Amino acid sequence: MILLNHQIFLAINASDAASPFAVWAGGALAEWPIGIAVLLTLLAVVRQKPRGFAVALALRVVLTVAVAMGSACLIRMFHYNPRPFVLGIGRMLIAHEPTSSLPSLHATFLFSMAFALLLHKGPRGIALVVMLLGFATAWARIFVGVHYPLDMAGAFLTACLAAVAVKLCFHQARSGL
Repeated sequence: MILLNHQIFLAINASDAASPFAVWAGGALAEWPIGIAVLLTLLAVVRQKPRGFAVALALRVVLTVAVAMGSACLIRMFHYNPRPFVLGIGRMLIAHEPTSSLPSLHATFLFSMAFALLLHKGPRGIALVVMLLGFATAWARIFVGVHYPLDMAGAFLTACLAAVAVKLCFHQARSGL
């Protein structure tokens, strides 16, 4: 599995022949989508009617992100997975500390917002855009050399499980149990 992870990483990671535009786009997509996704999520919350649905959506997003990010930090605390550049694999295009790579915190954040929106009745269009931003960031962070593909799969799974757990808690609270 590790060999496959490294092979897929090397297929996506920027080569020496990558154009300056591709390098710039990879760097931009590795960082910028988080701000865009936060603004879109705020827009989804503000557009919710009635007001009670907006509060419920905001709470669901905040709790999902908190559970996902907390889980990701716990995983990183107990399992160190060296980043590609630490092992001398591929090409690194942005500066990064040699912290554990699994799961990606950037992707976990974006995917958790997307799943929170997707599992709530209403803002599906914005949810899909936030999910696409998550996939773009996942690709970019591999392209710039700071993550492996399995780091992104771990982020996706962590975010999905957090969103389902929060949804189940909301369902239990609504049922009065």
